[in-house]
Amino acid sequence: MRTSETHRIRNAVLVASFLLGGGTLAIMYMNENLSRDQNGVVAGPGSNGVFQRLAETPVFSFLPRWLLDRAAVSISRERNAGVLKSAFEVFDPSLRSFLTSVPIILDSSANTAKSYPAKGYIGVSPDWDNTVLQSPFRATYEQRGMKPEDPVFMQRFKTDLLIHEFLHILQVHQGIDGRLFYEAVARWYVDPQYGRPSPNGLVHADATKDRRPDTLSINRVKYIVWDELYNYRGLRDVPQDESWKNMQYGERYRSAKKGVEEFAYIGQEILADGSASENYIKTGQWCEKDWESKKMRLLEVSPEVIAFFRGVFNPQLTQ
Repeated sequence: MRTSETHRIRNAVLVASFLLGGGTLAIMYMNENLSRDQNGVVAGPGSNGVFQRLAETPVFSFLPRWLLDRAAVSISRERNAGVLKSAFEVFDPSLRSFLTSVPIILDSSANTAKSYPAKGYIGVSPDWDNTVLQSPFRATYEQRGMKPEDPVFMQRFKTDLLIHEFLHILQVHQGIDGRLFYEAVARWYVDPQYGRPSPNGLVHADATKDRRPDTLSINRVKYIVWDELYNYRGLRDVPQDESWKNMQYGERYRSAKKGVEEFAYIGQEILADGSASENYIKTGQWCEKDWESKKMRLLEVSPEVIAFFRGVFNPQLTQ
């Protein structure tokens, strides 16, 4: 009797799981189609959006990764060869093999790009390869300071985005402790020796033999951190009092773990520096002056913070 009862319970659980899974899949499919109808955005052929939602649903987490990724549509490595080359070059060469293996797929839930560090891939907007002038996300691009009329607008924008998302992936891959990084950032951020946040920053004329002055008056890296993360009041300019030192997250990152976004934004501001240069706009390639510009940005950050990026940044930046 006990064996028979156990079999009935097991069968009931299996049937319930099957119905739950089928119902969830049907709801996801209908919601995906509705979203496409409303937004006019197609994530790719097949049921790409559905499979991505399945991959992020805990009840299906036991399924093998290859099964959930079968319907995912990757970006064209050939069409994005230039931007990938530029992004890879700023990282330590020892990471090249790993970075090239990170899947970059079309993601209907991404306005521009977003990483999934725990799953090891990057999702980009379905219009990743579209002309910006026709993109429904053009306003988002322009808010980031990009100009559609620039010859390599999309390459510049994609370079910055991919560097940012690769940094998220690498923080997990390299086992970099976000809490310890946040504590180092907090000490640097309020240190008067490194100046106050400003849209402008250190330039060659401010330094002697490429070495940071004893004290900085303005700091662009601090400005990026303040503007992206700690400008919780949505101010247009950095306040003149000391309230900018309040490291309170704005609405966008209110639930973020400390040290995660700081790692990506500080790293991006250094590594992507030069993407707005005349040379990069014309050629889509880093030149010696662009590398020097990145080195200057490094001088705005404390050695304690930079130490966390060892093994991540291209050693050329620290030589």
